[in-house]
Amino acid sequence: MFPSERFFREAWPTISQDFESADDPEAAVAWIVANVKLPDGGRVLDAPCGFGRHSVAFARRGYRVTGVDFSETELDRARAAVAAARVDGTFLCQDMRDMEFSGEFDLAVNLFSSIGYFSDDEDRLLLDRFWRALAPGGTFVLDTRNRDHFIRHVTAEEIVAGLRIENTFDPETSRVRGVWHRVDDGQRLGETEFRLYAAHELRAMLRPERWRRVDLHGSLDGSPFAFDAPRLVLIATK
Repeated sequence: MFPSERFFREAWPTISQDFESADDPEAAVAWIVANVKLPDGGRVLDAPCGFGRHSVAFARRGYRVTGVDFSETELDRARAAVAAARVDGTFLCQDMRDMEFSGEFDLAVNLFSSIGYFSDDEDRLLLDRFWRALAPGGTFVLDTRNRDHFIRHVTAEEIVAGLRIENTFDPETSRVRGVWHRVDDGQRLGETEFRLYAAHELRAMLRPERWRRVDLHGSLDGSPFAFDAPRLVLIATK
């Protein structure tokens, strides 16, 4: 298990769709597709895929999508979403740390702050899993919070999508502990713990010598990366 596993198995499926915005996944995928060389009908790995919002957006554009998540609840929603959109997608119930793909994909994505929940060593191994999953010339896109922005702007509490999150940041480990409550009734949903990375840390963990090129951006709209950019987006070409 990892520190946030219980939260993501039990609480997250009850609130994940509260964070949904119809425009966000479509805009993000449109930008990725415009900036990544993908063959027609290319193969896309979305891990973790959650309830499939990015998977559907890729599938609508004719790409062959494989989504990986460890929540059967979220995967059932993803399957229903591709069926409703009349597109195809393959969804596998698996911890992404256990992925064993080898040279199968033209694009792999890890979106919506889905890294940092494991130990540093496990995060390195996870990035290796994505590298191995790609065919030569394939591209990996990682989107997460920028540590440098977070530590300048973090508040003890934040309200997001009807939820109150109590934040505690440990500067020695760069790990954030969050205690989640519903705003309307005060119900405590659980706790998360994750590691924030600065740009240079993630670049080093990618092992840049493995990649032909690694670019940084400040969001999935192509904004330039800067110290105070809220997001950290890496695009690495194998």
